[in-house]
This record gives sequence, structure tokens and C-alpha cells, in this order.
Amino acid sequence: MNGVNDEQMAPQTFLYGCVLESGKEGHFNPEDDELEHQLDLRMACVDPSTKDELHTVEVEGRDSEGQVVKATLVTLKPSTLPSVCLGGFTITPPAVFRLKAGSGPVHLSGQHLIMMETGQSFDESDDEEEEEE
Repeated sequence: MNGVNDEQMAPQTFLYGCVLESGKEGHFNPEDDELEHQLDLRMACVDPSTKDELHTVEVEGRDSEGQVVKATLVTLKPSTLPSVCLGGFTITPPAVFRLKAGSGPVHLSGQHLIMMETGQSFDESDDEEEEEE
């Protein structure tokens, strides 16, 4: 019709979380399939055991031209700023999160969004039941 895909698409949402520590990266790179994936980060916070020092989290991703981009996502300090709401910072994979300063742990949480056709499901038992009928 007007060049817009007429198939109904609905996002499936799944919990995402990773813990960053010195020398340990967090990765968001779902299996390469034909579905569209996005990561909607919601919160960054320190652990109760985190040292009272600055903890800087860097995110590495790609821009619209496919070039690697690195940016500071958040800087936390347990005594003054132990958590930050990221307000739905959305990134398309692949993405790598790492501590550029501090020893951690720093927790990142959010939602993994997968765009699927309406009625499509990850539940294999549904597919098996349909095949048996």
C-alpha cells in the first residue's frame, strides 16, 4: 500500500541484567536472527559492598553508519549517588558495557525488547501442539 509493512508487530519484553566489575564486561548481542532486538536500560546502581569511589560505566555500540562509538553511560559514587534511573536509554545490539573507573560491582538492568509478529511466540510447546493437530 504505502510502503509500510502491513504485518502487525508487537514487542516481547524480557528482563536484562548484568553486573560489572573491574576487568569484567557486560555484553548485549542476541543471536543473529531475523528479529529486531533492542535493549532498553532502566537502572544503574551500586552494590552494598561497593567501595566508596567513583564508578564510571562506559557503553560501546555502533552509530547509524556502523562505526564503533564509546560513551560514558553513568558515573556513580555509593555515598552520594548510589543509583541512577536511565529513563529508558535504548540501544541496538551489539553493545558492550565496562567499568572505566572504579572496581564495582555496578548493576545494570532493563528490558530486552524483541519485535515479533502478532501471535508469534518463543514457546516451543505451542509450536509442537500446533504441528500435532
